Amino acid sequence: MYRIPDSVSVQKVLDLFIDMCNKELPGLLVGLYLHGSISIDGYLEGKSDIDFVAVTSRKLTNEDAAILKDIHLSLAETCKKPQLDGIYVQASNLQADGYFYNEGTFGKGVHNIPVTWWLLKNKGVTILGQPVGELSLNVTTEDLTNYVRKNMNEYWATRVSVMEKRKEELIDYPVQQVETEMEWTVLGLLRQLYTLRERDIISKLAAGDYGLRELEPKWHDLIQEAVNIRKGNPERSFTTNKERVNATIQFAKELIRSCINREVKLENYLPKHLEKLIDYKLTESQLEFTSHPKDALLVCETDKGRHPIVILEKGQIAGFFVLYQGEELTKYTDNPNAILLRAYSISVPFQGKGVAGKSLDLLPDYVERNFPYVDEVALAVNLRNEAAQRVYLRSGFKDSGRRVMGRMGEQYVYQLKVNEEIKV
Repeated sequence: MYRIPDSVSVQKVLDLFIDMCNKELPGLLVGLYLHGSISIDGYLEGKSDIDFVAVTSRKLTNEDAAILKDIHLSLAETCKKPQLDGIYVQASNLQADGYFYNEGTFGKGVHNIPVTWWLLKNKGVTILGQPVGELSLNVTTEDLTNYVRKNMNEYWATRVSVMEKRKEELIDYPVQQVETEMEWTVLGLLRQLYTLRERDIISKLAAGDYGLRELEPKWHDLIQEAVNIRKGNPERSFTTNKERVNATIQFAKELIRSCINREVKLENYLPKHLEKLIDYKLTESQLEFTSHPKDALLVCETDKGRHPIVILEKGQIAGFFVLYQGEELTKYTDNPNAILLRAYSISVPFQGKGVAGKSLDLLPDYVERNFPYVDEVALAVNLRNEAAQRVYLRSGFKDSGRRVMGRMGEQYVYQLKVNEEIKV
């Protein structure tokens, strides 16, 4: 069984494609997997394509490629919507040279876009062949976020710059064309924002809902209009192209600035950091679950097993935590090579900007460099602190099953494996 939309047209295209391949090139197609909108429940009838990865039993010859091209062109003529777009890879090496088909073009190339491989690995739909979970896919969430950040800095930043230079020309375009550009830009950028913050991939409509929840109200009319355009809903917030173009450009520039060039680093605490840490801002609800850095530092002064670390974002102190090794460690783990993460927090001005996820991504490498004998990071998080639980789990921590009592009640104990080459 496989999960596809309740769509006769999707099933028809898939059945025809498989039948044509088996008839024209018997034994070639050994795997067929879907990613894209179908894999994230974002398929829209009449708008979405079918994104696929086809696995072949051998390297394609020129004759194979010519036949596959004819199959796609014939299929596109028979079924105008949805179109099949995707890549062909070899069973022996999924990420080697292959072929692609996209909107009438069939060609050769290496498909090195982490979005495709991450979606396939984490959300892919098996149509034919071995289960997608058994494929050898070497892609990490860090690969995904690095690619998205690069994409924001290059593709999107360039696209918006061109829009700004051609603003007067865009304003004179037909309304439908401007609305299409607005939908593509607003919802496309919100998808990028979601991936960088949440380390996951969602559909354009889901990204619109995320923007309405997470971004400030001044952008809500713009986002809602982009959602309405995507849905085919005629309701509009703006009355002129000028309003739409100006709002889209302003939104895009601000969102891109918030996502790119965020240089996050981990650094050992130094006396020069103290003044900023004294003024460090945390909400009352956060202080219910974690210590203020100035209080944690007082304990560090008398306990040499505590190592204070600051999180820097573009040179500014954005967060703080302590790595601990001492007698209390046995309360959280039986591993003598473990270290405990304590007093972790992100200062209020830096919250909601992806700093937490990035700092935790940097943690394994930091521990390996500074504590080479450590192969595990443990932490305790309060059962009521669901926001922190989500951040830790997205960053690779796993629930160990152990429970401990803290000053504010019962806590889960999470573990993260690092430096796994260490032999115990």
